[in-house]
Amino acid sequence: MKILRTSMLLAATGLLLAGPASMAMAADGTFDGSLSSLNDSGASGSAQVTVDGREVTVNISGTGFTPNAPHAQHLHGDASGTNFVCPTPADVAELDENGDGLLSTPEAAKLYGGVLVALTTEGDTSGDSALAVDRFPVADADGNLEYSRTFTVTQDVADNLANLHIVDHGVDVDGSGEYDGDAKSPLDDSLPLEATLPAACGALGDAQTEAMPSGGVQTGNAMGDSSTAVIYGSAALAAAAAAGGLVLVNRRRALTN
Repeated sequence: MKILRTSMLLAATGLLLAGPASMAMAADGTFDGSLSSLNDSGASGSAQVTVDGREVTVNISGTGFTPNAPHAQHLHGDASGTNFVCPTPADVAELDENGDGLLSTPEAAKLYGGVLVALTTEGDTSGDSALAVDRFPVADADGNLEYSRTFTVTQDVADNLANLHIVDHGVDVDGSGEYDGDAKSPLDDSLPLEATLPAACGALGDAQTEAMPSGGVQTGNAMGDSSTAVIYGSAALAAAAAAGGLVLVNRRRALTN
């Protein structure tokens, strides 16, 4: 099932074992904090985000990730000041529509919002790269994940970092060592659910741990929409998720063979 394992890019979310970790901003524009495990992934880590004008530097160091597998990671939320949150264990019962004990991408995105920035290792970092499988970090054989990159964001994103979240994706739920299993991703049924579940989430600001998103979960506000287009930031990405999954898989296979 190597193809399925390495296809994991489509981003998403799930059952939280630990609450979200909030990040406090220092006077120099630096957010320091930690990432908490989602979907019983066992993943955790530390993150630092520094902003200088529109230039942002992101450093992530984590452990407990699915070994030898790519892990899509993004800045999620809203650039208009909307207060989104990382999910907590208390949210599972309310949002877990199919009762599988996990929060899928559409379910969890109602809390932490859509993709604003793709934390790729090179090239484009916009939401258009949310599916760039071959440009996300790969955990080593021990499940350690390291990421460091400086890039430019829009002014809206720079001004609203305190309202955003870092989410890392990809969880080997059944412990098989691969992204597999019978459950299919709600974003693309050619992918296993494991490939699209988030592994860890951390908030970029104390306010993120204190309140539900504006309008609440039931209202389906703009960034709380459960559609693939909203989760990935554009209708074009929704089409890519539906039609381009196998192409991305093949690209990743070419890199690893």
